[in-house]
Amino acid sequence: MEELRAILHSIIKNQEETNAKISELNLQLSAKIGETNARIDALDVKIDKVEARLSEKIDKVDARLSAKIDEVDARLSEKIDKVDARLSEKTDTLGAKISALDSKSDDVNTSLGAKIDFLDARLDRAHLSLQSQIDDVGADVRHIKRSMRLFENDMDTTLDRIKRLEDYMAKHPE
Repeated sequence: MEELRAILHSIIKNQEETNAKISELNLQLSAKIGETNARIDALDVKIDKVEARLSEKIDKVDARLSAKIDEVDARLSEKIDKVDARLSEKTDTLGAKISALDSKSDDVNTSLGAKIDFLDARLDRAHLSLQSQIDDVGADVRHIKRSMRLFENDMDTTLDRIKRLEDYMAKHPE
């Protein structure tokens, strides 16, 4: 019986030691969890700072891009207005020339064939002038389209730079 008591006492002592070790390990684990949570909180603060700086930089780039777009839009509008004004002026001039030719055509219809030949030659010159003016307008339109393509290329390059900056910021947080 004494032996059973000694075994029982030994078992109880071992259980108390095991419980003490478990408590000690729980305290250590709780401390580690606390340290990990503190590190996570510190990383969250850093992430928030990086996001704020990145957002600020994106806003600056967006503002600059908006200004550039507005500037290009204004220049294109100005060029289109100039082309439109020139085209209207040339259309009015051609309208006046055509009116003059119509008036003369009425007079010529009652006269000789030589006068008709003269007016035909004059009409050919007017058509050549009109074609030349149309060619000028076409050249202006091609120039505007080229300017737009260059602007689009600049925009693509800027967007690529922004993407690279974002990638860099994601890979190298401060």
